[in-house]
Amino acid sequence: MLSLVLPTYNEAANLGELVPRIHAILHATPHEIIVVDDDSPDRTWETALRLARELPELRVIRRIGRRGLSSAVVEGFLAATGEVLAVADADGQHDYTLLPRLYESVREGADVAIGSRYVEGGGVGQWDERRHALSRVATRLAQTLCRVKAEDPMSGFFAIGRATFEDTLPRLNPKGFKILLDLLVHIRPGAVVRELPFTFGIRMHGESKLSRRVQLEFLEYLYDVTLGRWIPLTLVKYCIVGSLGIVVNGVGYFVISRLFVREDAVTLLGFSIAVLGAIETAILFNFLLNNAWTFARSRLRGRGAVLGFLKFNAACLVGALANFGVSAFLFSRGVGEVASVAGGAAVGVGWNYTINRLLTWRT
Repeated sequence: MLSLVLPTYNEAANLGELVPRIHAILHATPHEIIVVDDDSPDRTWETALRLARELPELRVIRRIGRRGLSSAVVEGFLAATGEVLAVADADGQHDYTLLPRLYESVREGADVAIGSRYVEGGGVGQWDERRHALSRVATRLAQTLCRVKAEDPMSGFFAIGRATFEDTLPRLNPKGFKILLDLLVHIRPGAVVRELPFTFGIRMHGESKLSRRVQLEFLEYLYDVTLGRWIPLTLVKYCIVGSLGIVVNGVGYFVISRLFVREDAVTLLGFSIAVLGAIETAILFNFLLNNAWTFARSRLRGRGAVLGFLKFNAACLVGALANFGVSAFLFSRGVGEVASVAGGAAVGVGWNYTINRLLTWRT
């Protein structure tokens, strides 16, 4: 049986037309269709449930508090019952008439069968040159990471044998937008890949999901599966945010201290207030940016964000004391000023990152 997963987010306008069309194409193929919806604001899941009342082959998973195309596909595959697992977009851009051939390719021995835009006979349709150029660059980068050769490792239209998926599953890093790339990066060497040409179509309704955020997630994924094996991406992000926080601290001090200038000089009281105000401004900036970017997958909201901010303040206070203590100790032992300051800063950053990872943004 073929288990087709349709990951959705705000695709209610497309499902009513798309699901019956796919069902008709697969009429001669034993199949099930699994809609995995990330709790869409347009209530895509509700539309899917209405369709499921008339179509026994349709199943619906509504994910609460979980987001991301790759993880949605994995969750759909885990819920599937077929021996061949497939995925397609729910916006009409894929050639769904290719599904029976993808299914047969896997049944005939392929580990993965890909609907490919970049083999002879395939194409990208009406893409403009900018998007086509970005896709070519991303494809070349992706190919350098794959364990098996594929002309279109960034395709979102493919089928995979259940045994191959289950063998690869423990090694997956399902972040971002391209689950096929993740599978090809972690699949066993020597796996058989077949590519069938198709031309990318036009979205039926709604807006494209290819945002700047998606592009950034792709770059983050490339880091994650290369250098990220030794230096966690979250640590790199945390250090970037911390560096920006230093700038915010300096700007905050300058702005606040100007309020306490007397006779062209800052008063002692003004200096103290400005330093404390600048520190707290930087801490607030760091918390907000870390919450939105560094630890986006564990983002705090509402009361949790308030409590998290208090924890972040406490961690930063202890980190500052650790920074001072290590710097002073090294300097007292004859270590140079720069090395002492750097050593203290490293300990402070390490403390802050570790404690906030464990307590503030627990995964």
